[in-house]
Amino acid sequence: MNRIRQYLFTISLVILLSGCSSFKGPLYPDIIYNNRQPLISVTYEYGEIQLILPLRYDAAVPDNILFKVFAQGDTLRPIISILQEAPKEFLAYLPQGVLDIQNSTNLIKIIPQDKNFDPVTVRFKGISFGRIVLPPKTIRIGQLVVSGNTYFNSNDSMITNVDVSIQNFDNVIYTTRSNELGFYQLAIPGEYRYAEHLRVVAGENLIFKPYTKKLDFSNNRKLKLDIGIGPSRDMVEPIYLTNKDNVHFRDGPEIGSETLFLLKEGEAISVDRVTLGEYFGSIEVEIDNSKRVKMKGWINRGDLRLVNMHNVYRLPKGN
Repeated sequence: MNRIRQYLFTISLVILLSGCSSFKGPLYPDIIYNNRQPLISVTYEYGEIQLILPLRYDAAVPDNILFKVFAQGDTLRPIISILQEAPKEFLAYLPQGVLDIQNSTNLIKIIPQDKNFDPVTVRFKGISFGRIVLPPKTIRIGQLVVSGNTYFNSNDSMITNVDVSIQNFDNVIYTTRSNELGFYQLAIPGEYRYAEHLRVVAGENLIFKPYTKKLDFSNNRKLKLDIGIGPSRDMVEPIYLTNKDNVHFRDGPEIGSETLFLLKEGEAISVDRVTLGEYFGSIEVEIDNSKRVKMKGWINRGDLRLVNMHNVYRLPKGN
């Protein structure tokens, strides 16, 4: 027995912390040796941080989400990365003392593994150890964005303060106006991505027929669309505009001549000839939603008014 004591003398130290702020943490059962004589082993435990982030989902739920937790403003090296099915709450355990407890420089990056969703960042202030329950975060389908410039077709110059809206059928989802540089941008919820009757409408506050174009976000959630207003440079002056809807554009001046088109209010006519009761001229017809071709015909003089290109904005109703 004395010989055994001579070769092995072990002192076990158990460090216990007690007081008003006691805590429980993970136990590290592996014995730590100091490789000296007498041989000393130490077992210990220390605190950890339980991080909880409740999640909500709006309209759709991604299949999987990658979570990355960063500390103290370091966005290159995450403390922990977890890829999992979309949970009701994100739960992670972090070592004690890794978070910034003075400022909100810690963050969680929520990266849905679905191109329909945008990444979300949550910043928070840390604690030394214990539990952090953050406010709930909503995960939404990424917004659909269309942007561009509004300009005159006649000379490519920018036109400002043009009403621009996105509509589904005739329901206006969102509206804005182009700014002093002619730039506009509209963003709508991602749930409209596959809507079949989504369109942009521009220029309802102008004297010209409004510009309309179907929108297709199926391949891209961000579209660039420049909007041309009014007649093109191929339409020579004098330019007249129809003053009401359902104006007959006919193939001849005679009564009973065939109607080629029914024109909307604000349609531009380049007039070539004038009779006592009719104007003969050209209109522009859009083909395949992009290409414009000119067609000639006759219109009753009472259905037209001369355009004033120096003031293209509609007057308020009642004036």
